[in-house]
Amino acid sequence: MSITIESRHAITDVIHLFYHLVDSGHASQTARLFAPQAKLTFGPGSPQPGTITGDRIRVAMTEREALKAAFTRHVVSNIMFGDGAEAPTIRYLLTLFRSDDETRSSIPAFVADVIEIWQHGDDCWQIAERTIMPTFARA
Repeated sequence: MSITIESRHAITDVIHLFYHLVDSGHASQTARLFAPQAKLTFGPGSPQPGTITGDRIRVAMTEREALKAAFTRHVVSNIMFGDGAEAPTIRYLLTLFRSDDETRSSIPAFVADVIEIWQHGDDCWQIAERTIMPTFARA
């Protein structure tokens, strides 16, 4: 599948919107960015490794929104698009700054490789699969 420049921009916008919503206290709104049967995997080194699917993603993001003490900033870089046979595959680097108290330490909580598969549905691009693989983690 060859991806157009318009689709590249649309997908990149959704990636940035996702992290903006989480960082601004509206994580529950990110559920609409996932396809109905999406998979979200947190790899080894994540605070809670494992895979959640479908409606469980909405539940998890609502739970994340309830963590009012968690102050985060997600920094996305090195976005690369690959043309998959049936759907675009996107890879990028994610740096997470997180503080659960007033210190707001500037040391990243982790740096991760993110791999996503996207699908087009309902006139918009949606995340079909997201895998977050921490490569560096704060001890």
